[in-house]
Amino acid sequence: HSVDLDLPTAVASSDNDINSVSDLQQLLAIGSGQPEFLDPDDAFILEIVADSKDQLSAHFRIAPEYYLYRDKISFVVIEGATLARYTIPEGKTKQDPYFGEVSIYERDVTLTLPITPEENAQSVELIASYQGCADAGICYPPIKKTVSVSLINAISTSSAEIKSGSSDTVSTDPSKPIPNGISSGTLIGYLLAAFGTGLLLSFTPCVLPLIPILLGSVVGKAGTSRTRATWLSIVYVLGTAVTYAAIGAVAGATGEQLQAYFQNIWAIGTISLILGVMALSMFGLFEIQMPSALQSRLSNSSRGLGGSPFMIFILGAVSALIVGACVSPLLISILSIAILKGDPWLGSALMFSMALGMGLILIIAGAGANWLIPKSGAWMERVKQSFGVMLIAVAIYLLGAIPVVPVLLLWSILLIVTGIFLGAMRDTGENPSGLTLLCKGIGTVLLIWGVLAMIGGFSGNRSILSPISLGAIGIPGAISKQADTIQFEKVANLSELEQALNESRSSGKAVILDFYADWCTDCIRMENTTFRDASVVASLTNYRLLKVDVTDPEDDGTDEIKKRFGVFGPPAMLFFDSDGTEHRDKRIYGFLSAPQFVDLIKTLP
Repeated sequence: HSVDLDLPTAVASSDNDINSVSDLQQLLAIGSGQPEFLDPDDAFILEIVADSKDQLSAHFRIAPEYYLYRDKISFVVIEGATLARYTIPEGKTKQDPYFGEVSIYERDVTLTLPITPEENAQSVELIASYQGCADAGICYPPIKKTVSVSLINAISTSSAEIKSGSSDTVSTDPSKPIPNGISSGTLIGYLLAAFGTGLLLSFTPCVLPLIPILLGSVVGKAGTSRTRATWLSIVYVLGTAVTYAAIGAVAGATGEQLQAYFQNIWAIGTISLILGVMALSMFGLFEIQMPSALQSRLSNSSRGLGGSPFMIFILGAVSALIVGACVSPLLISILSIAILKGDPWLGSALMFSMALGMGLILIIAGAGANWLIPKSGAWMERVKQSFGVMLIAVAIYLLGAIPVVPVLLLWSILLIVTGIFLGAMRDTGENPSGLTLLCKGIGTVLLIWGVLAMIGGFSGNRSILSPISLGAIGIPGAISKQADTIQFEKVANLSELEQALNESRSSGKAVILDFYADWCTDCIRMENTTFRDASVVASLTNYRLLKVDVTDPEDDGTDEIKKRFGVFGPPAMLFFDSDGTEHRDKRIYGFLSAPQFVDLIKTLP
């Protein structure tokens, strides 16, 4: 059975309007095979109490079959106290095919928030931000709550008073500690990767010219001992490291704004073009290095410093800016992690680690152990070429945000060319070395991957991690037929939705209404798989497709539509007859594969 609900032609309320979430939930449960979802305030109950005058406890009670994202939890004190750095407990690791490794809480979790209360403060007011999902499929929009905690009876366990239940965009807390958003294991991996990148950079024409500058500084006066020379070399490297750490902190702190800027296709295209040009320089088509006049001037100036630690620290900081201009594409690659996380501490740590990697060779040179520094040779060109491949990979990754770019075909070209360059199709000859066999093996893997990516690219796929989809048409081992992504019309508010439904009613066309958000994992999965399947495209030819983008929880227009239909979060899909009546028993939440979606469409009248 189905429950019919005609959408009113006017926004004005009437006696027949559904006026509460509970009414909607009761209606939605009738005849529906879909689960009944909890209100976010019931799925994730937050209680904050004052354990003492200088410590709060924030406790999340998470309903069964629901979970919270660890990296979406943050707190900001707005009145009554100062919030110190706090830690967030480790969560359960979950591997997501589109967002990578994420950490979640499936059970209750408590956070300790150290505070310094203001004089005579009787309460603390803070903003708690968090986001969660239901196992059954939907993800709730980011939630922000203003919470007032009494300090009068600080030892008591009274619950915090929730002053506002509205959902808003999660704000980035600049005081968040490094562990927020990433696990300790992931953090160590990031730092080691940054250090390794810096170490490789030290063997490029960007960094090697610093050696004579450093040597001129640490031996500026005769009789400098090896111990002092080593110490001054470390000071020099710390000067570069502090400069890079500051750059990383700025990138992390402004990450949210930079991400918004990077959504512009012109900005993405320009940055990708710059990275491509820089990659060509790595391949030897032209040289980018510190101007010889500037090198000479710095070298001459350094000799007059006389080994002053402070001045050598300043020289290191200045040199960092010059070298940074030379290796800026790789700096952007490192900074992108901090930008995406929006974490200044992470950005600072990554850049500091990379600077230490770059400075290791300088410390060795300053200590007089020149014999440890590898001699120049063909291997340095291989290092540069490897960076060139990395830069092209970053450029392609950025271009993936532009729908019209055949990104998977670009990946295939890069993989195939790299595989051939590594010797995938080259005869190893008699008695090949282990390195030759290793390169050939890696090249062969990249070549095969590139061919699969090319097949997937011509089929309309875009994911390099899963270039072809098997079993999408219900036959194990079969390659699904791909088509262009289905185009949905966006409706921004209830008025536009009513107009679209009225137009469809006049034309006699049925309507599908899709609720989508950029932060919704299953939404992206369906966009990249289900809605690219040729059988799905064919099944929707007689439907008008509408989309409500609920990415921004502050958008009053889309929030109005969500409340009108009792949809808490995406993905959700509603089906309407040509007369504008919704089939409530067909309403779906969560991910559907192509065969499941086609089967559902067949059941519609």
